[in-house]
Amino acid sequence: MNRKEAGFSLIELVVTLSVMAIILTIALPSFAAMVQRSRASSTYHLLTTSFAAARLQAVKDNAPVTVCPSSDGRTCRDDMIWSNGWILYQDPGQDDQPRTADMVIQRFEGLDDSLQLRSTAGRKRVRFQSTGWAFGSNLSVRLCHTGENESEFLGSVIVNNAGRARTERQREPTRCPFIAEAG
Repeated sequence: MNRKEAGFSLIELVVTLSVMAIILTIALPSFAAMVQRSRASSTYHLLTTSFAAARLQAVKDNAPVTVCPSSDGRTCRDDMIWSNGWILYQDPGQDDQPRTADMVIQRFEGLDDSLQLRSTAGRKRVRFQSTGWAFGSNLSVRLCHTGENESEFLGSVIVNNAGRARTERQREPTRCPFIAEAG
């Protein structure tokens, strides 16, 4: 009685692992790029939605609402760095900071270290009036992907004077403008 054992031989196992290694080597860079695009897209949507929510809240409450960069979820930063997060707060006195902690409507935590958000010079925050308008210069928040020795400008979220937010995505690879400014 001669029975054959079921299973894989060592050669079959090595060939299978080799094929899987080749497939992973080819697919991994594409997967990493897809993850980066997904994170950038999520950031665009989250920031745009935050601006729209603040505008709607200002109209609904018939009182100003401000969106500003924040690293602690309670106070506004005095610089143009949005990468550590941002807050929406009720701003009836049109102050540079929320008066009390309960005036903060929403908090958003920071981004992945590979993504950087900075507003352009001239405007650190956007204040929506009870009409939904955001008077002053347009606010542009630029999104960049940063790596070890490279940076890439991905696009901007722009809020105009009418209070409408829109995105502009970069079509051609371009060096990140604020990394170039800093370095």
